[in-house]
Amino acid sequence: MSPNDVLTPNIKIPNTDISTEHEVLVLPAESSLASAESNPAKAYLLSLRSPLSRATVSSQLNNVAKSLGYTGLDTAQWHTMRYAHVQAMVDSLLRKEIAPSTVNGYLAALKGVARQAWFLKQIDSDVFQHIKEIRSVTGSRLPHGRALDRPEIRAVLKHCDKKVTIANLRDAAIIATLIGCGLRRSELVDIDIEHVIWRDETIRIIGKGNKERLATMPDQLIPRLKNWFYVRGDKAGPLFTRIRRGDNLQLERLSAQAVYYILSRRRVPAGVEVFTPHDLRRTFATALLDNGEDIRVVQVALGHSNIETTKTYDQSGEKRKHKAVKRLRIE
Repeated sequence: MSPNDVLTPNIKIPNTDISTEHEVLVLPAESSLASAESNPAKAYLLSLRSPLSRATVSSQLNNVAKSLGYTGLDTAQWHTMRYAHVQAMVDSLLRKEIAPSTVNGYLAALKGVARQAWFLKQIDSDVFQHIKEIRSVTGSRLPHGRALDRPEIRAVLKHCDKKVTIANLRDAAIIATLIGCGLRRSELVDIDIEHVIWRDETIRIIGKGNKERLATMPDQLIPRLKNWFYVRGDKAGPLFTRIRRGDNLQLERLSAQAVYYILSRRRVPAGVEVFTPHDLRRTFATALLDNGEDIRVVQVALGHSNIETTKTYDQSGEKRKHKAVKRLRIE
């Protein structure tokens, strides 16, 4: 039996019995539904499909509510919101020199709440339309984060390779997958073992907006993933799992926050400067662009809906500008 045969997961045929499907159907708790019927902010959060989007918008709405003197989004009187309130919030954020993209995120959240308040008949059409017509702010900021260079990547992976342990094999596979496929951390932890298609050397990814794409595995990623598969086993479940003390593997899904912890734990002894999971995604994009790949190819690989988002990852122009200016003679 070949290694691929050993590592390929057993695919279970889903139960197509209609009664069973109804039994596993899970609806929000009655308290959540009741709250959404009276609180437009809660209703808006329920309308968001991504857990990360819900967390971000929840934080934004809590900040807005607290700035108005409420304890949080649960107690804010959203039905009293008017055009002047939203415009004042936008102006306040701009005075604090908050990035335009962040300000527009707050504005989108408040417009979403206003829409839900209108659906719930808590505000009339005129109030909703006035809030809806508030224009997004313009401007941009230099992108945060950085792309790692090859010596840094090698140093982190070399630290994982010092000793063969379950945790080391998993962490090396995680780092290589983030860099080699350019994944968001939420996409990484959502991968199930059956999403890895060895025959095509691809991984099925469910990205933002519930959009599916195939991530191609680079040649250098494949052996690291196979090493992890060997110790993880082929039981159904998440690809990357928790590991308890004593190198005790548990078939439980990692949280997105755990990825931050793993990278920090590997970075320090490797002597590498601070980087985030998204910096590894930026490293992937930068490497492709430096190799001369068309930016539209990079857009598809990253799963971006808008090519303008992909352009923020392109630091090649900044590098060329830096080299050109450094060569400039001023006397």
